[in-house]
This record gives sequence, structure tokens and C-alpha cells, in this order.
Amino acid sequence: MTTAYSGMAPTAVSPHSFTRSVLAHLNSDKSQLPYAPPHPSQTTTAASLDSSPNGSPPATSDELAQTVAALDTEVQAIKAQVYKKLLANYGAFSESFEYTLELKDKIDGLLEQADNMASRTTDPENGLRQIVMTALVEHHEISHRVQENNSIMEGLEHFSRVGDILSQYEAFMDSGKILEAGHCIQQAAKTLAHPPNAGVASSHITRSLTDQCARMTEAIDQMLDDLIANAIHYQYPTDDINTQFKLTISYDIKVPPLALPRSNTDSAPGSIRWHALIRALTLLDVAQEKLRPLQKFLIRQVLQPLIEHHNDAVILIDNSTSYASATGTFLSLELNPGHGSGDLFRDVMSVFEFIHRNIFLSDYSSPEFNAKEFSSDTEILTYFLGHNIAKEACAMISKSYLSQAVPSDINGLRDFVSVASAATRLENELIALGFLTEADRELREFVENIDVHYTNNKRDTLLKQGRAVIMSEDFKTIQVKDLDKDDDLEKEDDGWGRIADIDTDVKESCISLKAKQLVDMILSTLHEAGSLSENASPHLYKATRSLIDLYRALMPVHHARTLTNVPALAILFYNDCMYIARELEKVPARLEDGIPGMDEVQYDDSIPALKTLARKWLDIQVQKQREELMESIDSAGGFRDSSVDIKFDACERSMKQVVLVFKHLGKAWKSTLSPLTFYKLLGQLLNEVSKRVIRELEKLNDISEKESHKLATLCGLLFECEDQFDSAGPLVEAAKGDAYDDEDPIHFFVPSWQKFQLLADILELSFAEIMTRFRAGQLHMFEEGELSDLICAIFADTPLRKHNLEEIGQGHPVALSHHAH
Repeated sequence: MTTAYSGMAPTAVSPHSFTRSVLAHLNSDKSQLPYAPPHPSQTTTAASLDSSPNGSPPATSDELAQTVAALDTEVQAIKAQVYKKLLANYGAFSESFEYTLELKDKIDGLLEQADNMASRTTDPENGLRQIVMTALVEHHEISHRVQENNSIMEGLEHFSRVGDILSQYEAFMDSGKILEAGHCIQQAAKTLAHPPNAGVASSHITRSLTDQCARMTEAIDQMLDDLIANAIHYQYPTDDINTQFKLTISYDIKVPPLALPRSNTDSAPGSIRWHALIRALTLLDVAQEKLRPLQKFLIRQVLQPLIEHHNDAVILIDNSTSYASATGTFLSLELNPGHGSGDLFRDVMSVFEFIHRNIFLSDYSSPEFNAKEFSSDTEILTYFLGHNIAKEACAMISKSYLSQAVPSDINGLRDFVSVASAATRLENELIALGFLTEADRELREFVENIDVHYTNNKRDTLLKQGRAVIMSEDFKTIQVKDLDKDDDLEKEDDGWGRIADIDTDVKESCISLKAKQLVDMILSTLHEAGSLSENASPHLYKATRSLIDLYRALMPVHHARTLTNVPALAILFYNDCMYIARELEKVPARLEDGIPGMDEVQYDDSIPALKTLARKWLDIQVQKQREELMESIDSAGGFRDSSVDIKFDACERSMKQVVLVFKHLGKAWKSTLSPLTFYKLLGQLLNEVSKRVIRELEKLNDISEKESHKLATLCGLLFECEDQFDSAGPLVEAAKGDAYDDEDPIHFFVPSWQKFQLLADILELSFAEIMTRFRAGQLHMFEEGELSDLICAIFADTPLRKHNLEEIGQGHPVALSHHAH
């Protein structure tokens, strides 16, 4: 046998020795066999353990020995069987073991060869790994140099192409082929923008060529500016030339010298035709920028003065020759007062036809270029330049012509039809030429809404005229009853459905012409609205409301000082507001059929606002007069010590001042206010005065006989105010009806006057006369306490006074108490 693998000791195996080793192994493992006999010591234990708990006898030793012998016999039989099987497979096992040893030898040889190969590969000097790494480095260096060479070749080819493109630039520029020169720069710039590699992109040559292209682009841009300057000439008005504005287009355009250095110094500039310049501007996409001055000139210096001064503007256009044979063309505008054509729309259209034909060359064709291609250029120019010009022109026509042509009266709307037709026709022609689109129908939209424009114009005119009336300082008056003579509604008994308010009725009063004029404006505007369309009529109605709002807002502000300081004008303003409100209440009756577009024409919110404004200023004026009257009474000093001459004179001046104010108010208000309103206002003020005098006299604690007579005299001065109410009897009778008892009218309007009269009498009567009147119920105007205080102040303390005071304290006679109320 060979030596064992992995350093194992040599071992000889024979069948007998293998058998012995197996048996020895089996003998050593007897204790682990399932049927091994127990140890004698264990037998006793087993016997003791197997003793039955119910008292059965334990097994004997002979029985146990027989059992062990039986088990040993079986074990030996099993061992014999195992041994036989091992002997039967021994040959196969031996062959497998020998084959394993052969495989071990072969593996050892292969491992030795692998060690040799690894040694040859990893050798730091001559190993295969070092050789391969060196070869890879050399290959990488060679590839890098090849790539650099390829990049250089690509860059040279790239720069060569750019150079070839730029080399054509100078020739094209010198010959005036501006479009081809522009294409050269565009192509060169495009090529430079797409370098073949990053090295070319960052190279100094690329930057230099890019800068050169930029300078050449600037040169082309300057060339275009120079060409346009040589082609288009603007003439503005001077003192020596009557022509106001003139535009001249040169069709043969001299090419200016090239500013950049040229390789061919013998080249000389040539000339180009107008269409070549136009095409260059279009294809280089700079037409809108370069021709903007032309656009502005046509709008501001031709179309604007033509539209704004169309009656004085004369348009002259050169249409004598065709473009092919012409060296140029012109358009001029002269302002000659009174010599315009009078046909604004035809003149404007002639300007656009000139632009389309002579500038955009819409109908020109020549072998020099493809007419079909150039037609697309014309469309571009028409849209980007002509579209702006046309929109500006239509906007100016709407603002400066059509707006001014909007009629100011209803008859003028029929005459506007011809203007509307001409405006629409102009717009249609501009659309046909391509200057406008269907979305640009500004003129048609204007004329189709002429009713609305008319109403807006009417509104502006109405407010302008109304404002002039409102701000006028003229306060001439007119009697309302004179105006009602011609008013059919007033001739009918409340035929217009109003609810008569006797307190605010202005039939018998005066109003200012302002109010009459404003009402006439409102009514005429409403009647005119009835003949308009449903879209326009409500606008005129709203205009009248705006006029009312303007009146309410402006009148109290602009005339505030006058209305505050002049009582007559304040009352006149009150009447005006009430009159306007009354006339607005009549509107539904005047317009029984209404106006188109509105179910009902009414001023339900404006009428109360006018009446509120009227009452506000009336209250302001009444309060101002009340304060003046109270100040006069204040100067009387409470009527104390009136028996002293100096004190009496002061009181007398005070009362005379009160009377003077009443007479002045009576004179100022009587001719303006309606009678009932006049007496009510005057009675309100006199009632305040009389109550104030009564309170002041009742405050006096001790009144001598002389002072009593003086006070009565002072009260007598105030009786002069009664004259203001002498003519009020019929009004009182009408107001009280059957309850009228031929009473003094002043008592109806001045409730405290009767008490004031009684007070004056009490100051003069004897104690007996006072008591007689008391017992007759004639002093019922005084409360018992008031009357007692007066008697205590006038008469000395006596048993009679005490008795009479006790009688007064018991109250007024019962029979007369009802009469007192």
C-alpha cells in the first residue's frame, strides 16, 4: 500500500485483522446494545423494583440467569450476521480505498503545477502580470495620442468650414448682397455653436472666430441701418416749404463702404433694389425692428394729422410709374385749411394702399426673384408692421372722428348711417389687404353700438349742462303756479296719481330757474329715450338719475355759504328740491308707455333723498334763525330790574331786535314759501320766542308795580309780530274744517301765544281782575303753580293773597277744565 494522504502513517489491512478490529469494537460497545444483560448489582435492584405492590413473589436468580443467557445468545447471533455482511463487502471497500489513494496523488501533482504557474505570473521582474500591465499602459498612451490627433483634425476641419463661410462675407457685403452676407454670418454662428469636441469649444481660435462673427453681425446691422437711411427719407415741415410731412422711398439704394478691413481693396460698393432690402430684413427677422421708425412716421406724421385735421389735410401720392422702372416713390401730407377732400375714409385707405403697393410691393413680380416667395414676405410685413399701423389708425378714427361725429340729437342718428357705412367699408378693405383680421373690428363695433355711444354722449352733455346750471350764481325765481298753467297733469285733479302732502306742496311757492331747467332736461331726456333701442334707453334714464345725484351732491357744497347766510336762498333751495321731487313723482304718469328696455320708469329712491335734503337745509336755516332770536333775548338779561331805565333800554332793544328779525323773515320768506309752510315756520319760531319770554318772566321773584308795567310794555313790543299772521285765516279754516271757530289765526300756528297774551294782561291787571278771570276759566293756559308764583312775585303777602292762593291751589273751575283742554 502507498503512504496515506495528508501525512497519515502507513497502515496494512488484512481481512482477519479487520474482522478482529470489528469484533473488538463490538465487544467494547456491549453496554450500548439493546439486549445486553444487566450487571448483577442491577439485577437485585431490578428484582426489588419488580416486586409487585400487591404482594406477588419476585423472580428467582435462576430465572434471571436463563433470561440473560437467552439474551446473550441472541446478541451473538446478531454479531455473526453483522460480521458476515462486513466480510461480504470487504472487496469493494478495499478497491474504493485504493482508488482514493490514487486520486490523492494526482491532486498533489496538480497543486504542484499550479504553484509553479503562480510563481511565473507574479514574478516582479519577468512575471506575465508585469508584462501585461506594461503593454496596457503603452496601449493607453498610444490611444490618447491618437484621440488628440483626431480632435486636432476635427478642429482643423471645423475651423476650415467656418473660414470657408466667412471668406464669402466680404464679397457679398461689397456687392450689396446683404441677405447672403447675413446668411453667412448665421451659418458661421451656427457652426461655431456646435463644436465637434470640448477642446475646440474652449480654444482661443473659437473665441476669436466668435468675436469676429459678432463684429460682422454688427457690421451687417450697421449696413442695414445705413441702407434704410439711404432708402427712406423723412421730411418735416419747415418755414420754406408748405408740405407739412413727406415720405420718400428710394428703390435704387447705394451700398455704403464696408467698415471692416477687406482683403480685396479694389472692390467697390454697388447698389441694391428696395425689394432685396425688404427681403433681407424679412428673412433676417429684423424687419419689425428696423422699420419701426417708418411705422411711427406713418402713424404720427401722416395718419394722425390726417384723421385729426381731415377737413384741412391733403394727401399726395406718386403712382406714376411701376416699381420695375421707378427709382423711387413718395407720399406727402399738406395741411391747407379748408382744402381737404372731405372724405376721411378714402384718404386713409389711399395711405394703406400706398403702403401695401409701394412699400410692401404687394403687386410686383420680376424675374429677379420668386414673386410667390416675396408674397409671403409681404404678408409678414403686412401683419407685423401694417397690422399695428391699421389698429392705431382705427383707434384714432374711433377717438378723434367717430366719437366727434356721434350726434347730439335724435335726428342726427339717421344721418350717422352714411358715416357708419363708410367706416365699415374701410375696415373691410383693410381686412381684405391683410392689415386687419376679423378679430380687429373696432370700427364696426363702434358703429353697431352707436345708440350706446349716443346715450353716453348725451349723458356727458346732460351732466355738463346740468353742472353749469347748478354752479350758476343766478337765482332768478319763477312762480310754480305759472308753470302749472301749462301742465295738463296739474289741471286734472290729482290725475297723475300723487298723494297730496299739504305740508310740502309747492303749488303756491316760488322756485329758482335752476330747478325748472333741470326738470326740463330730465323730461326731454326721458322723452328722447322712448325713441331709442332697448340697449340705449336705460342709459338715458340712468343719465337723468346721475343728474339728480349731481344736483344733490354739488348744490349744497358749491353754494354752502350762500345757503347758510341768505335765508331767502335757503328757502328757495328747499322749494327747488321739493319741486324737483314733485315733478319726478309725475314721471310714471307722463310716460304711460314707459321706455324700451324698462318695465317701469320711477325715481322711488331719488324722491325721498331730495325731500330729506330739502328738510335738512330748511332745518339748518330755521335753527340758525332760532339761535339768532335766542341771542337777542339773551341780551335782555332775564328782564331783571327793568324798572331801571338803563336795564329797560337794553330789554327794549332786545325785543325790538326780535321783532325786526321776524319782519325780515316775513319779507324774505312770504314771497318764496307756500302760505301754509310760511306760517308754520314763522309760527314755530314765534312759539319758541314766546315760550322763552314766559319762562324768563316766571323766574322773576319780586316784581314791583313799576316793573310790572315796564314788563307789560316789553311784551307789547312783541305783539307787532301778530301782523305776520293776519292773512292766515282761510288756511286755518281749511285746515280745521268744521272745528273752525273764527279764532285768531296766530293761535293756530303759535300754540303758546295765548298764554303770552294772558301773561301780559296779568302784569297790568289788579288782583281782583286776575281772580275774576281765573274764576271764569280764562287763565287755564297756566298751571296752578305757575299762576301762584306769578301772583307771589307781583303782589305783596296779605291775607287776601293767601286766600286767593288757596283758591287757586284748589285748581281751575271744573266746568271749564274741559274747555281748557
